[in-house]
Amino acid sequence: MSARTDPDTEYELLVAVVTNTVPESTLSLVLDALRRDGTEPVDVVVLYTGSPQAAAGRTLDALLRDRNVDVMRTPHAMRAGEARQFLIEHTARYRFVAFLDDDCVPLPGWLPAVRAACADPLPTALFFGPRYPVAAAGAGSLVRALETRSSRKLALVTGPDAPEAVVDPKVLSAAGNIIVSVAAAGELGLTGPLFSRTAFEDVDFQLRAARHGWIVQFHSRLEVEHHDELDVSALLRKSWHSGKGMARCSALYAADFWQRCRWRPWRALVSWAVALACLGAALLQPWAAAGALLPVVLNTCLHLRELRGAPLLHRATYLLVKPVRDLAIGLGFVTHRIAGRFTSRPNGNRVALPAGATTAAQRGALNEHGDMGTSRTH
Repeated sequence: MSARTDPDTEYELLVAVVTNTVPESTLSLVLDALRRDGTEPVDVVVLYTGSPQAAAGRTLDALLRDRNVDVMRTPHAMRAGEARQFLIEHTARYRFVAFLDDDCVPLPGWLPAVRAACADPLPTALFFGPRYPVAAAGAGSLVRALETRSSRKLALVTGPDAPEAVVDPKVLSAAGNIIVSVAAAGELGLTGPLFSRTAFEDVDFQLRAARHGWIVQFHSRLEVEHHDELDVSALLRKSWHSGKGMARCSALYAADFWQRCRWRPWRALVSWAVALACLGAALLQPWAAAGALLPVVLNTCLHLRELRGAPLLHRATYLLVKPVRDLAIGLGFVTHRIAGRFTSRPNGNRVALPAGATTAAQRGALNEHGDMGTSRTH
């Protein structure tokens, strides 16, 4: 399962498992699932993004002692997007890299589905698939799991006529379960400079690749279980970064981004503003205090699907934490949109195309597959 070292030979596929804190409970599940899946061996590397001096690095050494898996360590602590870019720059001999987070456990059949995707003749920059939430410790994990019930990605794989593949899907990719074309990443840069230290770097690559004429595909058989262990504070930190990433994507891609994104950050800001105004008015009119419940009422109305069938305690937790999560996303979004208006913006978010790079027109001549957003079966 270790990565190959012959610099003069091109190989088809490398699977990279990205880890920062080395959660033994899930990382071992990911590696074991890769070892059992399929009949052919696959090159696997664990991409460690933490500090070289951190205790997690020693934990990783112990975890991999009896496993035939290589480790690539970033030269210093990096966020996941930076680390993926670092790996791409050092894996030119592979045609595709499949990235998994250390809490995304592949389901049986994932590896054959990855190989089938890599054999697709369309000039595809990015494949991604569904992540099914698994109950984990922490209120943050519970909220994210309930949110997933209304996920557009999961809607693509439910129902009797769900397609195996969708070209240019109107959903956002999820970096914990993606396959990247090394050629496309080399041409465009996998992680843009605006996104190297924040979230939505995968969405930026998804939209940037489409604008440059590459194909993006959703494959329903690229299935993983997401063992997301988050407490409330970790969820709110992620939410802030999500709002920041949304602000940058909306500034760069406008309608192309919003037609794929189900989040509307301003809804939470408006509901919280009204709630605070009602609390202020309660000093004069006590009945106005009822308006302070607007964020909870709004979430109840908007998320009935997520709450249906959930235990009472889970519903209560969701209704208490979800409005605060949405507020954190909204504040991150607005803060960074405002900051972007008063600070100088870099000249775009793209790297210059190298000489001889495939152009969108050339790929378009090869890509006579009909309308974008259509489903495909194999």
